[in-house]
Amino acid sequence: MVDLDISKFQPARLIPVTGIKGALDQERRAASALLAVMQGVPELTSELLKEHGAFSGIVETFIEPEFKIDGKKVRPDGFIQITKGKKVWRALVEFKTGKSELELPQLNQYLDIAKQENIPVLLTISNQVIDATASHPTQGIDNRRLRSTKLVHLSWLKVITEAIILSEHTRLDDPDRAWVLKELIRFLQSDASGASEFNDMGPNWTSVRDSIRNGSIKKPDDSVVDIISKFQNLIRYCAFTLSAKSGVDATEVSPRTAKADGKKFLVSEGAILISDKVIKGTIKIPGAAAELEVVADIGAGFTHCRFDLPAPLEGKNKARLNWMLRQYKTTPKDAMLSIGYKRSRTMEDAVSLAMVKSGELELALDNSREIATFRIDVVRKSGTKRARGQGAFIDSVLDQVEYTYSEALQPLKSWVGAAPKLSTNVIDLLPQSDEGQSPSNQRIE
Repeated sequence: MVDLDISKFQPARLIPVTGIKGALDQERRAASALLAVMQGVPELTSELLKEHGAFSGIVETFIEPEFKIDGKKVRPDGFIQITKGKKVWRALVEFKTGKSELELPQLNQYLDIAKQENIPVLLTISNQVIDATASHPTQGIDNRRLRSTKLVHLSWLKVITEAIILSEHTRLDDPDRAWVLKELIRFLQSDASGASEFNDMGPNWTSVRDSIRNGSIKKPDDSVVDIISKFQNLIRYCAFTLSAKSGVDATEVSPRTAKADGKKFLVSEGAILISDKVIKGTIKIPGAAAELEVVADIGAGFTHCRFDLPAPLEGKNKARLNWMLRQYKTTPKDAMLSIGYKRSRTMEDAVSLAMVKSGELELALDNSREIATFRIDVVRKSGTKRARGQGAFIDSVLDQVEYTYSEALQPLKSWVGAAPKLSTNVIDLLPQSDEGQSPSNQRIE
């Protein structure tokens, strides 16, 4: 048989991205593709829904199931059923793709159907990302409808992230399922699918940014609160990106106040933005030596990505400093180092980490106090544009987060003290008696 070069042939695809005619067709294809793969790859279903009451079992998924309510026929986008013995878990699903947002009247109607049919969960999936308040992105949900039904939201970013972690890090034993999952990822990552990345700081970005810089804004109005929410979305997007690339569940750190009262938290953060001209967010990466803090200094136009590494609890200050420096085989050139002493509320002046590591700069240490913390801070000029692309704020923050983690935080390990030594002075816990009998054998008169 003559050899045939097939390297330039177009591979057959399980979920094609061509032929999508409009927004409705896009939404239906994305919904059908995800639901079908959730049935064929139940491990993905488990990863997406386990924290919402779903369990491992037989997964069945359906597209546009029909229900009747108040004499009208209503068709939600999807339905999921998981069975294990006599246990059953069910959810209605509503999808949106592209720039389409979830609609309040639609969700209220589906919540009524869920109550009528005794379905415990309404799952929504769209490009809207939940911020630090953990509130559903659709405002105005009637809380009375949530007494019997749990409203759960997943962004397409979350779906893609979990699929990538499962495919590239956890990995599936079944090669057919692994291939199906890769086809879903390829489809969702294409522009045609409508499952887009976080790519816009919103229409208020430019005006709020400029008003913060010139001091013309005095109170945290709706536009300021919107930017705070968008920044929290960006922090979650950065966490998703770290998760997909590291294989661990990196998450944004949500303050207690954000979960207790979301609106109050956003207004409070808006007031800080106006007074201090900064917005902050924090990412927790399992296994990392510290949490990564992102501080956008809107007034100065710079972004700080930094973390505080606890110093060893023993040894002289020089030894503690060397312990940290030795962990860097290569030193990030634009990272700054500052130290914090025990019982001090402020950090010392920052110096170049690379210069201290190379010996070009001798760090002056106060040996009358103990070093408690090392702060590593990567500072770069922020992008200014609201949308993704060259010169964009989003891209500049994401690049800086990835760089700071991989070059500055990832090489470090937390300090672990030596194991306690046994004393040679203590020979027996219960010394033997003079007669050579153990205490348990002696008679007590």
